[in-house]
Amino acid sequence: MNIEIIRKEFVKPSSPTPNHLRNYKLSLLDQLVRPCVYASKLFLYPKNHIPSHLRLHRLKNWLSETLTRFYPLAGRIKDNISIECRDDGALFIEARVHGFISDFLKLEPDSKQQERLLPDKTQFFDAASPPLLLVQASFFECGGLALGFYMCHKFGDGGTLSRFRMDWAFIAYGHEKELLPALDFDSGSSRFPPSKDFAVQEPPAKNLRYANHVTKKYVFDAEKIAALKTKAASPLVQQPTRTEAILPLIWRCAISASRLNKGVSMHYVMHQLVNIRNRVEPPLPQNSIGNFVQYFSVQAEDGKTELQDLVALLRKGINEFGENEAKRLSGEDAFGEIIRSSKERRETSGRDDVRLFTCTSGLGANFYEADFGWGKPIWMSVETGSNLNNFALLANTREGNGVEAWVTLSEKEMEYFESDPELLEFASLNPSVSHSKL
Repeated sequence: MNIEIIRKEFVKPSSPTPNHLRNYKLSLLDQLVRPCVYASKLFLYPKNHIPSHLRLHRLKNWLSETLTRFYPLAGRIKDNISIECRDDGALFIEARVHGFISDFLKLEPDSKQQERLLPDKTQFFDAASPPLLLVQASFFECGGLALGFYMCHKFGDGGTLSRFRMDWAFIAYGHEKELLPALDFDSGSSRFPPSKDFAVQEPPAKNLRYANHVTKKYVFDAEKIAALKTKAASPLVQQPTRTEAILPLIWRCAISASRLNKGVSMHYVMHQLVNIRNRVEPPLPQNSIGNFVQYFSVQAEDGKTELQDLVALLRKGINEFGENEAKRLSGEDAFGEIIRSSKERRETSGRDDVRLFTCTSGLGANFYEADFGWGKPIWMSVETGSNLNNFALLANTREGNGVEAWVTLSEKEMEYFESDPELLEFASLNPSVSHSKL
């Protein structure tokens, strides 16, 4: 399909940011994130009774109002310690797709066509002050709409991105902004103050542009999840959660793919990302804006990579995180704990004898609730934004009773992974969307 860029413009907040909010201070956790890293969402909506030009106009107006609430997103990063909030605006791109949604849905989820429905963030990899929010509205010939956006990860984590998406849709419905829950922009920098001497080690931009890996979507329906949880249960973990059953299965199959590809055994380590908002003492507000994610590590022992073994490892890891790391993050040496954790992750990922697999769960949020007044999306795509290989992210299905797993591996290992009989016993690869929803 041919995708034509029609117009680019910067959408500014509907109301100017007050002078006392012009300097938004980042937290130490924000400082750890590279400015060229973006998190994305892509939503597909079918044709409806609202003309395309009117939907476009409304999206920009709603975005402008939402940016007043999320004022740092219209700013620019300054010296890795703050965001200068002078209402530079978010980049908004209007595009036309010479094709139909039904044709797009037949493509693989890692298709380059999908990337073209998202704003081109690579143009800002080398920019000194890139936009923190990039939005692209692409209209199909059939009247359908693809709405894709990137949010700079340095501004916030998945919880922040979810809050922004919910507020944008809330405002689109015509609700008064005053009815929305208050946002907390201060908890991050007050609990985890930034360091003026802290510098992020940037990889070459070309490594981010041409990373040799692919992402594919696997869907676990409710019936298969129930069967998987039964298989994953053991005396150590009698009732595994969806996350505790699915992520170890994915990791186990990724380990198998790595062994088949490399031909040698390695040290297999998994990092599970954890939202710390409700794990530190005192807890942080759920609407705290910023990055509030840490991780715990588990290592698969030689000869103990059966599903039940990995499930027990995951349960033990999350329990120990709550008992140890979360308490240290609540203490006086939170700075030291964050730096230690960051250093450990860099050292682990840099070892030639270690195969690191990183995973996170977004099952606490339903991204298919992104209704801007013309119905829920018929299809949704996520990207880690981290440009990491060996990565898995879980999200709810459109119906809410299943799980979508977005898995990123090298091209060769993905060939082994997607043909693993144990994986295919419980998951289906990118099942097609019913034409009845178009």
